[in-house]
Amino acid sequence: MKNSELWAQYSDYTEQFSTFSRQLAFAAVAVCWLFKTPELSFPRDILVSLIFVVAFFTADVLQFFTSAHLLRWWTRREETRKWEETKTIEGEYDKPWYLDTPAFVFFNVKAICLVVAFLFIAFEFWSRINLNPGDAG
Repeated sequence: MKNSELWAQYSDYTEQFSTFSRQLAFAAVAVCWLFKTPELSFPRDILVSLIFVVAFFTADVLQFFTSAHLLRWWTRREETRKWEETKTIEGEYDKPWYLDTPAFVFFNVKAICLVVAFLFIAFEFWSRINLNPGDAG
């Protein structure tokens, strides 16, 4: 498999993950909403879950925001350098690996936030199921 094919496959995986994880995050909010009280408050575990969903969406936005800004900053710097040397900006550029580091970090942070959000929803379900363990029978 060619290097370009490997990176295309990686890109497809991350794009699909982002798409599905956003759908799951919205689903988590919908499930959390079912636990709201008439006073519009939430049990502690559900509130923590909602905090992690907000953290998920924050990391989702920051993944692309930081990457776009870093890439623009680096590209403009390299174009200026190339222009000074050759009086053109056309040509090959060797993109350094570190430009993708913030995107990779935020990608993993949002995955962790989503898993933790669903764990707290599960904790709330579990606590409601086991509220009175002696009553079964």
